Amino acid sequence: QTMKRWFSDFNDEQKNLLLKSLLDGCELPQIHLLSVKMEEKFHHGCPLNCQDIITWLPSNIALKIMSYLDPASLCKASQVCRVWRQHADEPIFWRRFCCQQKWRLSKAAEHKQVICHMSSEGSIQWKKVFAERYRLRSNWLRGRCTVRTFEGHSQGISCVQFDDSRIVSGSSDKTIKVWNIRTNAPWSVQTLVGHSGTVRCLHLDGNRLVSGSTDKTIKVWDLSTQDNWSSIACKVTMIGHTDTVRCLQVDDDKVISGSYDMTLKVWDLRTGQSRMTLRGHQAAVLCVHFSETKIVSGSCDKTIKVWNYSGSCLMTLAGHQDAVTCLQFDMTRIVSGSLDYNLKFWDVHSGECVNTIDWKAAEGHTGVVRCLQADGWRLVSAADDKTIKVWNLETCQRLITLRNHTDGVTCLQFNDFIIVSGSYDKTVKLWDFSSC
Repeated sequence: QTMKRWFSDFNDEQKNLLLKSLLDGCELPQIHLLSVKMEEKFHHGCPLNCQDIITWLPSNIALKIMSYLDPASLCKASQVCRVWRQHADEPIFWRRFCCQQKWRLSKAAEHKQVICHMSSEGSIQWKKVFAERYRLRSNWLRGRCTVRTFEGHSQGISCVQFDDSRIVSGSSDKTIKVWNIRTNAPWSVQTLVGHSGTVRCLHLDGNRLVSGSTDKTIKVWDLSTQDNWSSIACKVTMIGHTDTVRCLQVDDDKVISGSYDMTLKVWDLRTGQSRMTLRGHQAAVLCVHFSETKIVSGSCDKTIKVWNYSGSCLMTLAGHQDAVTCLQFDMTRIVSGSLDYNLKFWDVHSGECVNTIDWKAAEGHTGVVRCLQADGWRLVSAADDKTIKVWNLETCQRLITLRNHTDGVTCLQFNDFIIVSGSYDKTVKLWDFSSC
């Protein structure tokens, strides 16, 4: 009682000094007692639920605060209470995430996905759209996928292509098989017969399929034909190469092919006539990729050449220790694979090699690299070591290694959702990252 009387006689400064000295001497039980006794007084005169700032702030300010959260934090925030969930589910947040480069898909895939998540009133469920993309990317980064196997070729697979409904594969058995992705049947639905040698390369564009073979010819097939799917579906045969047609690419009006005869040819797609021949490689041409302004080719002479459409060689890139088996390029870089087991990255403007992925330093392939493809953020490659590897395109870090083939992987193609691969083991496999 005496201490309480003294305390009441103190001025504010004296009271503060006494309280500070008492607090310094308090142990955990006393601190706990203080927190319990003072809780009501702390919030005397405050708004209801004043500790929940999101709930009592004006909606526009609360949304502004929550706009700084990343997707995972926003999902956790939505579990706090109804008001937080209402704010966290605001479509503008999830639409913004979907527009970030990290979460983008191809234009066709995005259009298809948005249509699937459009309500009857015409509004888009952006949170569901983002959730699908988040799960998809997570599956890619963790290697979570289901694998389907298609069997029917009697010899090794040399090339594959696919679209939304079918896979097309070429083989050493001289046939091209068409498989239905939308059914679970592991057998082909059509077989195209017409080449007299191994089918070495394919390009599928809508109902038009272009193939190249060891028989030195290029054939254009119409897959919309409803006949018996024999060579009668072949619309054009291009003759001009003097050895195996090893690689090709197609657009709306032309075909560009590379051959063991050491040349590249530019063909008119409609007439099948050769427009131009590019000479310069000292050995077989194994791979080609072109854009609107340039053509890039790789060869057994261990070099990569960059050409213009006048037929002039602009650059020769030397650095691989063996034949260049596969390549792709964009506005900034060329990516190439080789018999030397390595992947190399080149500056498309200067021709300088800027990075190398090898089996020692980067856990790369331990066999001949047969094929590769890249998109905005990942590079997928396959090799004679029976594996498919996925790499971060910017950092060159290996993300996952996929194993299921029992022999070397010779070819692959991928999109945002699946990888399709072919192998010497005579099978075609579909790796589906969207179904897990």
